[in-house]
Amino acid sequence: MRRTTDLSLHLGNLARLVGLVSLVVTAACGGDDGGIVNENEVITTVRLELTPSGGGAVVTAVFNDPDGDGGAPPTIDPLVLTSGTTYAMTVRFQNGLETPPGEITDEVRDESDQHQVFFTGTAINGPATATPGAPLTHSYADTDANGLPIGLANTLVATAGTGTVIVTLRHLPPTNDVAAKVASLAMQAASSGIAALPGDTDAQVTFMATTP
Repeated sequence: MRRTTDLSLHLGNLARLVGLVSLVVTAACGGDDGGIVNENEVITTVRLELTPSGGGAVVTAVFNDPDGDGGAPPTIDPLVLTSGTTYAMTVRFQNGLETPPGEITDEVRDESDQHQVFFTGTAINGPATATPGAPLTHSYADTDANGLPIGLANTLVATAGTGTVIVTLRHLPPTNDVAAKVASLAMQAASSGIAALPGDTDAQVTFMATTP
């Protein structure tokens, strides 16, 4: 699938103002495999749902920008977890400008050999970021047809602390029939940053995490 998009939202100033979150990019790829992209999908909502492994209430944290790039500020939930708890975490991407809301998650899943979600930030220690002592330890819990991580299903182990959780959806189309999605991408992100990865960032959201 070829992808062309210029749609992005830069809310870094808002994040510094409210101290909660910054949305760097909110656009997802559209079109059919091997065909011309007819339209770009917009991501207005990024939803984290965390289920405690031992039972209990599901924790939800949502970034929602209901007017897309219309200029109105988004609403953002802090991510509040419980120390000593292991969570099964799912990530959903939606286009709330459609009725009913479009599930961009389905497109990511259908084209999982060209997409990966990365988790970085000061609160995360995991495949894509080496942060010893971070309160949240991340591991992937899903794979594509090639056995490579997707990041729509994950595991988080929480200990006490605070920090940022950056969720990045990366589009990784092949170049000259050579796959861009390879096993070393998370390690590359940890050593050189997300910007050093091949492909394009479809969405990137930063949540403030607290684990009392």
